[in-house]
Amino acid sequence: MPSQATLREHKLLRLFGERWLDPDYWSYNRRSVAIAIACGLFAAWLPLPLHSLIAIGLALLLRGYLPLAIAMVWVNNPLTIAPMFYVAYQLGVRLLGQPALEFSYSLEHDFASIIWPLLTGALLLGLASSLLGWLLTHLYWRCKIQRAWKARQR
Repeated sequence: MPSQATLREHKLLRLFGERWLDPDYWSYNRRSVAIAIACGLFAAWLPLPLHSLIAIGLALLLRGYLPLAIAMVWVNNPLTIAPMFYVAYQLGVRLLGQPALEFSYSLEHDFASIIWPLLTGALLLGLASSLLGWLLTHLYWRCKIQRAWKARQR
């Protein structure tokens, strides 16, 4: 983990002021972990640059565990980005009732005809995956605590 001095000097992180250095954002509990997972998953689906900064902003807004929010963004990586955005585009096309365009390696399509279905599908999938991640985190944490209590009782 980098030191606070190193983090303070980081150019892009200065956008968030000093608030993100609060120790609450760097300690984890059930609530902060669930929020971090939700923020990171939501940001990972967005077809925008700087996913980590979006995840940091959301985690700061909702008081999530910052390191995990940043780590969850890496669900979207060079191996998964194309399938994720293809699924998002196909979902957006179906939701908006538009015909799907055939993709090619050239940029012959109109950007506007691709971006709205992609954004629609990505936002919906981002919301769904963040809600599912939040819920599964809470359920996992609860089961883990119940198992620990049962083990303690034995």
